[in-house]
Amino acid sequence: MSYKSAWSNPAIELDPRNDGSMVRKAFIFEGFLNLGTLPLITHPRTILPYLLNHPNHINATSVFFARLFGIIVVAALTPGLWAAARNTRNGIESRSVMYKALGGAELILIPMLLNEVMKDGAYDAVLGYKTALIGVLSVTPPLLWRIWVMYIKPEMLGKYKEVKRE
Repeated sequence: MSYKSAWSNPAIELDPRNDGSMVRKAFIFEGFLNLGTLPLITHPRTILPYLLNHPNHINATSVFFARLFGIIVVAALTPGLWAAARNTRNGIESRSVMYKALGGAELILIPMLLNEVMKDGAYDAVLGYKTALIGVLSVTPPLLWRIWVMYIKPEMLGKYKEVKRE
């Protein structure tokens, strides 16, 4: 028996009926949308007043956490999405893991944002009402898409068979 590296991508043949093209396009599109968080890394003091309920509370800590959030999105999530968009064995196999990870984060994020919406701009609200509502409205459709793909149409993730090299 020969062992394979996790980094190897043995030759595969895609299932022509389930090549994952729709999910691949969604991964690439979402990756590009994630780049919209770059200003949180580069210019957080310019962006935060539009997001926070009390812009006068912006301090070094809020700037740090805005940058941290932006870095997680740009440096961790985006490359993961783009790697899963590749039609390689590793890419296809990582799609469901990526969707489960993103969906799990969205399942936690949506109630947090709804909590901010319910505060309706009260003093203890961190985010402005519109910011929180836009957050809920922008995160819910991707979560529903992920659930639909993962549990109703998993063949959309793509299928392959390994091709034996001679």
